[in-house]
Amino acid sequence: MRGSDAVTGALFSYVDLEARVPMRHPLRLIREVVNEVLAALDADFTAMYSAIGRPSIPPEKLLRGSLIQAFFTIRSERQLMEQLDYNLLFRWFIGLGIDDPVWDHSTYSKNRDRLLEADVAKRFLKAILAHAKVVPLLSDEHFSVDGTLVQAWASMKSFQRKGTDGTDEGGQPPGPNGSGPTAGGQEGYA
Repeated sequence: MRGSDAVTGALFSYVDLEARVPMRHPLRLIREVVNEVLAALDADFTAMYSAIGRPSIPPEKLLRGSLIQAFFTIRSERQLMEQLDYNLLFRWFIGLGIDDPVWDHSTYSKNRDRLLEADVAKRFLKAILAHAKVVPLLSDEHFSVDGTLVQAWASMKSFQRKGTDGTDEGGQPPGPNGSGPTAGGQEGYA
């Protein structure tokens, strides 16, 4: 069963998340565009979910969470759930109230995978890129990458420098796994 995307506040909550986010914050415009696109995809979401059963994580919140993960280079769903527990800006963008519980990371991943398998996430991103407020911001003139993630993915332990003759820095031919000396009692690289 599809969960409700409605935001509910607690009876004695004194923090209004809407008031905490500055009016000129860039995520306000992004959230406005995202909500318009999500409203257009409502029929697709309804077709994906059963009318009976236990409510799942609303697909709107899953897709907003994926955007937060990309915008702020959050490495994993586990870390995203941790940040949602205390980051008011993330809670506001995703649509969680201040007292709403955060989901388990494995439940979040499983529900999000359902959207990926149904190609809803692909249609969502295409619709965002085609939105009238986004098109003027797009350009093919340049491209940039956050180098910290590239460095983490290509850690020093994942490769070894090779000489021009195919040997490693120590003059040894590569071992069976492609790095360091072969077995036989010789020490390899850590």
